[in-house]
Amino acid sequence: MSETAKPKTGTKSAAKGGGAARNAKQAAKPVAEETGPLRNQLFPIGVDYYPIDDEKASFSDWYGRDPEADFAAIAEHRISLVRLFVSWKVLEPQVGQYDADAEDRLGDLLAAAKSHDLKAIVTFFADDRLAEMNELPWAKKRDPRTDDYLIQREISLVQRLVNRFRAEGAVWAWELGNEAFFAGFESEDALQKWATALRDAIREVDSARTIILACDPETLVRESGVDARVAIDGFEYGVSHVTAPYRAYAAEGPLTYGPATYLDSFLLRAALRDIPVLADGVGIHSLEVSVAEEAAYVRTALYSALMNRASGVTLRRWRDLETEKREPYFCDPYEVLVGLNDVTGEPKPVLAEVKKFARVAARLDLRVYAPQPERAAVLVPAERYEPLPSLTGLYAPRSCLQAYTAAKEAHVPVTLAREGDELGSFMTLFIPSAARLSAPMWASLASFVQSGGSVVLSYGGGDADPALREIFGVDFLGDHGVRPVLSCRIAQPGLLGDLSAFDVRLDLPHYALVGGGMSTVVATDATGSPLLTLNQYGQGKAIFLAAPLERAIAQSDPWAAPDAVRTLLRTVYGSVARAAGAGPVIDCDEPNAEIALFQGEAGDVVFVLNHAAESVTATLTAERVVASVVDIRGGAAAEVGARAFGVPLGANAAVALRLAYG
Repeated sequence: MSETAKPKTGTKSAAKGGGAARNAKQAAKPVAEETGPLRNQLFPIGVDYYPIDDEKASFSDWYGRDPEADFAAIAEHRISLVRLFVSWKVLEPQVGQYDADAEDRLGDLLAAAKSHDLKAIVTFFADDRLAEMNELPWAKKRDPRTDDYLIQREISLVQRLVNRFRAEGAVWAWELGNEAFFAGFESEDALQKWATALRDAIREVDSARTIILACDPETLVRESGVDARVAIDGFEYGVSHVTAPYRAYAAEGPLTYGPATYLDSFLLRAALRDIPVLADGVGIHSLEVSVAEEAAYVRTALYSALMNRASGVTLRRWRDLETEKREPYFCDPYEVLVGLNDVTGEPKPVLAEVKKFARVAARLDLRVYAPQPERAAVLVPAERYEPLPSLTGLYAPRSCLQAYTAAKEAHVPVTLAREGDELGSFMTLFIPSAARLSAPMWASLASFVQSGGSVVLSYGGGDADPALREIFGVDFLGDHGVRPVLSCRIAQPGLLGDLSAFDVRLDLPHYALVGGGMSTVVATDATGSPLLTLNQYGQGKAIFLAAPLERAIAQSDPWAAPDAVRTLLRTVYGSVARAAGAGPVIDCDEPNAEIALFQGEAGDVVFVLNHAAESVTATLTAERVVASVVDIRGGAAAEVGARAFGVPLGANAAVALRLAYG
């Protein structure tokens, strides 16, 4: 399992798909219980199994219950990983004195997991506010992240446990800590020192098993200002993890449509580097939503992970926390409240969704099918990592999320790149509302476009770099400043897709006044000032947006952004990517339907995920004739015999179809 894997009504779309749409609908029907693999060994599904489920319990009740029934239910729902949390406080009650019974208890947990064919992620240092796992009386309130003496005690504990259980086949990975623990670091150097010391200590005892540094680089830099990327690159696995504060910052609002449904995969893409990444902590953060909304959101997050190159997922918690009676209901900031079962152990609807997803994921053989390569990327500017009082670091991630969403709505296979990354594998770059790029980045852009790449850059405010004229062919005349209305008039129809004129209310923080220069003016504002320009530069194309549309959407209400603006953005993105050769192999007419294509030698598998909270019918169009489609879980194939076919989708629903070509 350690291998790396990667609203509108249906009337119009159904008509376009014709009989093929009806046939595909038959193919997409749920199938009866089928034989086949129970789990995907290259895409494990896990769940956090917390040591205490009752707020009134003592820290000494650490895993005091019999796990047999829980582990049997976990396995029955096709979950293959359980995360177990070490309690330093229980295991080392006095300095250098270890509790043998507690060690045996951990051994019993691993044995129970093994008996149900489960693998365990053993997490050494985690905060959860209830089990008080790291609150050592003898530590005298010293910081376990930075105090040299406590770090040596941590090394002793870790080596002791690894040495005892290194031959235990149930251990899948050693994990140094959880998201809440890492949020306590205050500097990159401290994190690097701590992580290296613990990693090396484990390697002295166990040279083979996976070690994970379980902190999400984007959420951590937002939470504490600590850039963990260098530290994470020294491990075999990384994680992406949506935290409650980050959701409030980037996509606060309804969970089942709009930006919130893209946040999980956005953070996953931000975490992907040269190591596999687990989509960690999938689930909701409080009981403020209905069980139906919870199930719909988790379903979306699970499919998003599989469709965007995750190497597995772990769910937030197996069972709800039983809290003391109080008003209002307590929402735990460390995300240990909401699970897949209620406090009595009764399964919630979300657990059935997990099992259904596991059945689908098990049928995708990642040794045979590979994700379509992403030739387009949203560039995250280096200014994202600037500390306060600079505000650009606050705006950049939200702008990038909106750009990522627009590319997804245009069905462009897209990932994230960072300023300074090698750009050779891409054909299209989207640079959303960046205030400033470094001189080396401008040089890289010039080389990228001259060599045949395409760039879409939107103005982010302030003075423009002189390279703007060279690459984009426009003369910068100054920043007009705030505008309450965005107007669009088409000067060159069809040059960048099917654009339409409009006037809409949208608070623009900046607007670049530019002269046409050498570029072609594609669209203007109501006064004739260029809004959208295109410049041929070398072998490639450079497209300039005079308004920071991505930031304007993010800073306003992303759920209430004018349709005309969203349509303009995704139309430009999609048109540029397709012209550059970075477009989709399977296209779609429904913006709310996300497409992911897994390509094989004998055929392909296409996943379609509905990001809308209402039913739609999406018409998919392939580059070649599709002979037939069949649900990936099995069943009768539906003949198509055309390039286009319709796929009905329920609210927040997903389908996975195996395609055979004519």
